[in-house]
Amino acid sequence: MSLGPSLNLWIGSNGAGKTSVLEAVSILASGRSFVTSRLRSVIAFDQPSLTVFGQVTQASTTHRLAIQVSREEDRKLRLDGGMARGQAALSKVLPVLHLTPHVSDLISGSPSDRRRFLDWGAFHWSSGNAAIFASLRRALLQRNTALRSGILDVKALEPWERQIALFGEAVDNWRRSFLDNVKPLFEKLCRRLELGIELELYYKNGWGSMPLLDALREGRSRDVKMRTTVVGPQRADFDIKRSEERAADTLSRGQLKVANLALTLSQLQAAANFGVSPVLCLDDIGAELDREFLSRVWQEVLETEVQVLATGIDIDRIGLNSDRAKDANVFHVKHGIVELD
Repeated sequence: MSLGPSLNLWIGSNGAGKTSVLEAVSILASGRSFVTSRLRSVIAFDQPSLTVFGQVTQASTTHRLAIQVSREEDRKLRLDGGMARGQAALSKVLPVLHLTPHVSDLISGSPSDRRRFLDWGAFHWSSGNAAIFASLRRALLQRNTALRSGILDVKALEPWERQIALFGEAVDNWRRSFLDNVKPLFEKLCRRLELGIELELYYKNGWGSMPLLDALREGRSRDVKMRTTVVGPQRADFDIKRSEERAADTLSRGQLKVANLALTLSQLQAAANFGVSPVLCLDDIGAELDREFLSRVWQEVLETEVQVLATGIDIDRIGLNSDRAKDANVFHVKHGIVELD
């Protein structure tokens, strides 16, 4: 499929294969499906593996990307004809965001979901500096391995703690900078989407106000008992509050839906303002939103001028009027076959 730089729509009945197109983009960009945590369930029953490849053009630069995943989830990654050193190399070239019924509830969901939100931003705010993130994960793993082994001399943890502090504070700065950019956009979007209440975001670094190295040293005795690193950037999170109350405890189901949309849209706008142009995947959002509200969401999306990939049973269900849809690439999907209108 050759896609346009703006609106690309996939139309077809339920079960035709529309979501599979967006799922392929997700796998290529992040190595993960937004539908399932088990990639082997995406592989066709009679095939040993799945393969996704694509071409991405940014300004005057074109990159070729490919990923192959076996049933054992062994992966082969390629970028511009050579072996890619890791998924981050593809993610840097192809940033993707999703608005789908499958996206996690960031407001009342788990801290790991919110950390994934933070780290998407932190990664791109770092200009794709995957080495720092990998070094932080490795240092945390080494310290936790030492703790689980029943270490007797806590001073032996010092080398790993110095690395955690070095890399952890770099990641923390990117996370904080990203959320600082998201905050005013989120608050503005809550008003524009007529949520009807004021919400604020509060960043938590995972260890408090003291330097990270001091926090790790102070927690050694507790960590030895717990056999894991209790504080640090691996515990980062952010609170969404209404006055002094957690939004998750006070919002209705409908309000939670609006607030989650506002978070993803503010993430999209912050990235676009920063110079990162994500591909936005919208999977049948018309099934979840009423016509009037959907029109407001599209207004916010189109103002970012990012490339959009959207699915629905028809253009009306996607929520676009004839004027907005006139320049879109429209693909029809039937029994897994895709044809350009």
